[in-house]
Amino acid sequence: ETSHNLVIAAAKSGLVPRDGSPYSPSLETKVWGKAFTNPIGLAAGFDKNAETMESMLGIGFGFVEVGSITPEPQDGNPRPRVFRIPEEGAVINRIGCNSHGSREVSKRIQAFRDRTADTREGVLGINIAKNKTSEDAAGDYVQACRLLADKADYVVINVS
Repeated sequence: ETSHNLVIAAAKSGLVPRDGSPYSPSLETKVWGKAFTNPIGLAAGFDKNAETMESMLGIGFGFVEVGSITPEPQDGNPRPRVFRIPEEGAVINRIGCNSHGSREVSKRIQAFRDRTADTREGVLGINIAKNKTSEDAAGDYVQACRLLADKADYVVINVS
């Protein structure tokens, strides 16, 4: 978890080099009217709070999915929440759905969209989730979607 946070900090600080290599036209694809420069994307869970979109698109991902983003801020599971099982060669991740909340994350995504309006660099997916203490999951999805959907190329609903 510490190494993950260090990578996020480095990417936020611009310490991740950009890949200026041209993509082969054979990698380009179009899905639902969205043009992907290549089919390799970064799934939700890496950039939970939409802090590294430009850096991740800049290293060559054809799309980036941020989140899961909850309507209200929430912490993840209690620590420790990442475990190694050396004899199995396994890592268990129980970080949970920590989120800065949809209002805060929406501001970051809007700032990203404003900065990249001319280039419309990459495809941006937004993954939304309910708050863990919510008694109205559908209401949580609607609340998050209202704040975030207009900034997304696609929206994913995390029902886990």
